[in-house]
Amino acid sequence: MTYRTGRKKIVEALVEKLKQIDGSHPFNINVFDNVKGKMVFLDEIEQYPKVCVVAGDEEREYQPGGFKWRFLTLTVRAYVQNAEDAQEELALLLEDIERIIDENDALVYDDAVNPNLITTAITVEGISTDEGVIAPLGIGEMVVTVRY
Repeated sequence: MTYRTGRKKIVEALVEKLKQIDGSHPFNINVFDNVKGKMVFLDEIEQYPKVCVVAGDEEREYQPGGFKWRFLTLTVRAYVQNAEDAQEELALLLEDIERIIDENDALVYDDAVNPNLITTAITVEGISTDEGVIAPLGIGEMVVTVRY
């Protein structure tokens, strides 16, 4: 049996949710299941769009009674390729990613225990893009905080 940390399980659960971005209503872009739970470098990308979710720093907030909140920073990086307007395609994909995050505030990341382990909040902290510098490619990054 392979043991996975809560951090890894949260990344995997979010990756599965992001794979639902299929271009049909209400989504704008189809990611074709091209979502990974690890960082991928630009020269490794074979198909666009590509979305990567990576766990970063984690902080703790200790409460009375031995309870603690965990705050995990995730980076969601999106790569697109569009000769006509990569920044517009990137903006649409980032909207789709934000929709998934907003709809999954209480994300089940471990259903093997009873009760299921669920995040209590997923918050977008910031969004940035390459601003067209590498056209016809586009890279966007969304920094997300997960409380669990």
